[in-house]
Amino acid sequence: MNGVVGLETPGSLALPAPRRVEREPGWAFPRMRIGQVPLDMGSLDEVLACIERLVATGRGGRVLTPGVEQVVRAEREAPLREALATAELSLAGGTALVRAARVLGSPLPELGARWVPALAGLARARAWRVLVVADQPGLAEWTACALRDRYELLAVGVAATGVPEDGQGPGVERLIDRVALTRPDLVLVSMATPKQELFCQYAAELLQTAVVVGTGRALESLLDRPWVPRRRRSLLASVMAPVRWLRRSLAFLRVIAASRR
Repeated sequence: MNGVVGLETPGSLALPAPRRVEREPGWAFPRMRIGQVPLDMGSLDEVLACIERLVATGRGGRVLTPGVEQVVRAEREAPLREALATAELSLAGGTALVRAARVLGSPLPELGARWVPALAGLARARAWRVLVVADQPGLAEWTACALRDRYELLAVGVAATGVPEDGQGPGVERLIDRVALTRPDLVLVSMATPKQELFCQYAAELLQTAVVVGTGRALESLLDRPWVPRRRRSLLASVMAPVRWLRRSLAFLRVIAASRR
């Protein structure tokens, strides 16, 4: 979601607000919060340097990219809230969060989807082994092919169509065992929320040395043409999509209003 209805226009939201920045030890950058979700305030170069350190030291870790949906759902879903709060890096996954941070008085760097190709460029420069995991059929394989052809990376794609909502279970353990066989330095994950964030948390615990990155749809920026999912939405889902978008937008605005208090 790239925007929120009325985010910058209402006078009650457009007033200057005090900065909500946390400078706690153990985090790479100062963090601000939108609702229950922390967001790191590093620039693109700083974020890439941080990921490079995580790979080089063998520490592993998680990089998550929450957007509006994650902010809204984190208000009521404790597992998602914990996964976002404990990630080594939490980056704004969309312009709506960047605008909201500006309203809250803590401007965030706007990384956008361009940071994923930049990360792939860093992986090429450092000769990292990359593995792609996606729940959309074919997306992981096509992305891995693009990484091999365009970035000359040692990349493998693994389909993860059967991952449950909580991102765990025997099937997930077998999937992670397959991932571990490739000894990846970087694992790029594209799944629905909260499956993506919970899977990344679980995978990072088992893989230990790999950096697991929840890219969401930004993964598609590595392809040379827009990705068209094989599964088409039903007519009912298409009709209800604007209603769900409006509800999510209103819930997001309520979170922003509460964060200003």
